[in-house]
Amino acid sequence: MATLVFSTIGRLLGGGVGQAVGALIGQRVDQKLLGPKGRQGPRLNDLSVQGSAYGAPIPKLFGINRVAGTVIWATDLREDRKKISNGKGQPKSTVYSYSASFAVALSSRRVIRIGRIWADGNLLRGAAGDFKTQTDFRLHDGREDQPVDPLIAAAEGIASTPAYRGLAYVVFENMQLGDFGNRIPALSFEVIADEGDVPVGGILGELGAAQLAATVPATVAGFAAYGDCVRSVAETLASAFPFSACDDGMVLHLADGAGSAADVAARDLGASAGAAPVPQ
Repeated sequence: MATLVFSTIGRLLGGGVGQAVGALIGQRVDQKLLGPKGRQGPRLNDLSVQGSAYGAPIPKLFGINRVAGTVIWATDLREDRKKISNGKGQPKSTVYSYSASFAVALSSRRVIRIGRIWADGNLLRGAAGDFKTQTDFRLHDGREDQPVDPLIAAAEGIASTPAYRGLAYVVFENMQLGDFGNRIPALSFEVIADEGDVPVGGILGELGAAQLAATVPATVAGFAAYGDCVRSVAETLASAFPFSACDDGMVLHLADGAGSAADVAARDLGASAGAAPVPQ
C-alpha cells in the first residue's frame, strides 16, 4: 500500500523519475511496517540475586585450604543486549547476555593470596591467575587497615559500606554468566593463608592468645577453625595429634605427647560440694 501511495505522489510531482523514487521510498516503508520482525534471543524475566543467610560461619584459615566461602554482597544481574546480523536481507537478531558483581568472604584471618578457583566444579581460574570467563577480580586479604572496596562503595554509598577489616574476601566485578546458566555458580577457592605447613601449636597458640601456650611441633598442610570455642578446635586437633594439657592457674600449657601420669592421693578423690573429702 505504501508503495502505491508514494508511486502516485511521485508521478504527480516528477513523472517517471519521481515515480521510481516514490516506489523506492514506499518499499522501504513497507519493509519497516510489514517486513519480518527481528528475532529475540533467550531472556531472563527476573534479574534479582538471592543473598546469603545470616549466621553462616566464616572460618579462620591456616595453611592451604579449598573453601566455598560465603556471599556477603551482590548486585542484581546486569542485562546487556546486542543485535547481530543473520545475513543479507534477513532481519537482525537481538541476543541478551548477563553479568553480576558480588563479594565472597573466605577467612576471618588474614590470607596471603588466592590460587585456583572452581565454578560448578570446573576450573574458573588457573594457577597462573588466568580466568576462563571474563571478569574483573580483586582480593582484600583481611588486613586490619584495609580500605573499602570501590565498587561496593559506589553501589551502596561510602557511608554505608564496611571495610570488612580483619576479613579476607574477594570481589568479582561484572562476571559474565553465560557459561553458568545465567546465574552465579557454586564457587570454591584455593586459599593460601600461610606458606608451607603450619605447626599445630601455632594454631592453638594464636587462637588461645595469652590464655594458652602450646608447644606441639606436629604440622598440618591446612586447617579451618570454625567458631570462637578454642576447646572444640583443640579437641579436633588432639584427635589426630595427641598432646597433654597442664593448667598453672594462669595459662593452659599444651605439650606434645600424652604426658606423664601422676598419682592422686585417696583423700583427694571425689570431693563433695563443700570441698570436704568424701569418706572412703
